Amino acid sequence: MDSYEQLLTHFNIDKASFLEWGISSIIFPPVDKVALKWKDLKNRIFCNEQVYIRSYGRDAHGTDLYIKLYEKLFDNSKVKKDPTNNAVPHRLIQQLTGLERNKHLYNYQVSHIWGHTKNIFLFEAPWNICYMPKVMDPFTGHETKGMLQKKFQELFLLKASELYKPFIDEYNDLLIMLKIKEQLSEYINSLDNSISENKRMQFAKDAERELSPIVCEKYL
Repeated sequence: MDSYEQLLTHFNIDKASFLEWGISSIIFPPVDKVALKWKDLKNRIFCNEQVYIRSYGRDAHGTDLYIKLYEKLFDNSKVKKDPTNNAVPHRLIQQLTGLERNKHLYNYQVSHIWGHTKNIFLFEAPWNICYMPKVMDPFTGHETKGMLQKKFQELFLLKASELYKPFIDEYNDLLIMLKIKEQLSEYINSLDNSISENKRMQFAKDAERELSPIVCEKYL
């Protein structure tokens, strides 16, 4: 028994129409502005300018592992933790869309499309954020299960992949060109006894997922 499907049935709401409305109500940043902000982000990463990521670990104590990783990978000593974990994406999407929550939009929230919020490229990637209606947000995460959630997630990622595929391809190519997987392995091995074995293994698992490519072929 699925409570969401019961709700739609009770109010005689067609499932396909509900999902179609959900996708159409998402506000994606325009591609031309995304291109400019993406170029700016890459310049900041490679030119040792300030870049933000979301905190990692309990009370953010593990964030420094990512900060030191990016200093090694990109010679960037100015990677910072977002002060609220959401301030930078909120400011960015306002600039991209000209819309502000609780002023132009109500009951919307800023969502990372593919996650990867500890990833130096993807936390601020303008093609990885959107304004999501709060009523649809449960269908994008892990807290909701069922066929309705699965179908919405497929449609959501399909739409985002169609809009932003050139940027996704470029990001994936950067991972290969920069040999991120190999460099990550070297960095983890260099930690040695600086952290416990359990924390090192957990970070290795998490960082590999955070710095993985985005596979959109399964949606297209």
